[in-house]
Amino acid sequence: MLDRFIKWAEANGWNIVTDSEKIELPEEIRKRYAVPDKWYSFICRLRICENSSQDKWFLTPLDFADGGNDESFRWNEFELMSLEWTDNDSSVRKFWDRHMPIVMSVAGGYSYYAIDTENGRIVTGCEPEFEEARGVAESFEEFIEKIIAGEIVL
Repeated sequence: MLDRFIKWAEANGWNIVTDSEKIELPEEIRKRYAVPDKWYSFICRLRICENSSQDKWFLTPLDFADGGNDESFRWNEFELMSLEWTDNDSSVRKFWDRHMPIVMSVAGGYSYYAIDTENGRIVTGCEPEFEEARGVAESFEEFIEKIIAGEIVL
């Protein structure tokens, strides 16, 4: 699956940087989420996976470890925004405890794709109500296949 995606990404102008070694996820991520094996097998060797405009990207283990800086989005930026906007509403935290973000976009507005860690479905959401997500694929594998087939446009 990764090889097919890399071919698609390169053909579509994406910047992909791989690593020969498996990149571990931070302990805090593994504690918070039931990390799906298929997703982690796919992402664990990617250092960077972003479009040519650098406004859409797959979150890699390095993004989860980095925490972000003043010039970049943190892996949980949309959760943090929602918590700020809602005065730390517990329903926001509950949503994000279940939905692990995997793709982020700042192209034409803020949006994301996430894995529902309870059932493996892929959902998408956007500002201003990030937590009003809708399903786009029943699994991570289906999500990648839909991207390659052009059914999901990144």
